[in-house]
Amino acid sequence: MITKIGLAIYDSSLYSDLVDHFSKHSDRYDLPVKLRSGKDCMAKLEETKLDILIIEAVLPNVNGTEIARTFYFRNNLKDSPGIILISSIQAFDVFLEHMDMGRISYLLKPVNVEFLDREIDRIQSYRLGDFSESERILIHSIENSSDKTSKYAYTEKLVTNILNDFGINQRYKGAIYLRHAILLSVFEIGRYDYLLKEIIIDLSGRYNRPIGSISSLISKTVSMAKFKNRKFSKLIFNGYDLNKNMTPKEFIFRISDFVRLSINN
Repeated sequence: MITKIGLAIYDSSLYSDLVDHFSKHSDRYDLPVKLRSGKDCMAKLEETKLDILIIEAVLPNVNGTEIARTFYFRNNLKDSPGIILISSIQAFDVFLEHMDMGRISYLLKPVNVEFLDREIDRIQSYRLGDFSESERILIHSIENSSDKTSKYAYTEKLVTNILNDFGINQRYKGAIYLRHAILLSVFEIGRYDYLLKEIIIDLSGRYNRPIGSISSLISKTVSMAKFKNRKFSKLIFNGYDLNKNMTPKEFIFRISDFVRLSINN
């Protein structure tokens, strides 16, 4: 099946690389929309039904993040395109708010085209229905949300509150990776099957950082967690000896199991 790709990329080198890559793989991709600026961007994007929009966070005269979100939310969720936002900075919270994690990706420059291909495949597989029954239930709840607050937004807030309760916030360098690891485990446990290494490999590609660096930062951040007299300690770690050093795997998957049960009840 041919995937229809829309590009809105200002970076001339990246634009050339992506156009060249997709052109060389015309058996897989169609590239009906190629934009270099934000001028009339929404109007041109509206003219063509796309499967995936790849857009740079900063475009001349416009906010690429806002365009991406507007384009994503213009239709019923089941008809929304996948969005891949490309940026030079690790500030993606605003982009992710209220969005279905299965349909989006956030890549840092420089972009690895092999990883980009995998993300396109992942998003397309998700959009076209190749996911578990639990994920179908999750998507159904998002599409029928009367207050437009998605399960992802609620889940992200719950995970953030849990981490904050354990004393982990954005002042720790590894907090962003730890939170993302938990969210990946919550939403895609079938894909990772409790294998933390696979999640870290995924994060390494998403953030364009060495696997060892992300693993080390996550471990250091988990070691800073405080469990005594914390409201989530008994709920999540009941029966666990909190006087022992907790491994990142135990920390991440116990929290993700708790969160998954919470959002599906």
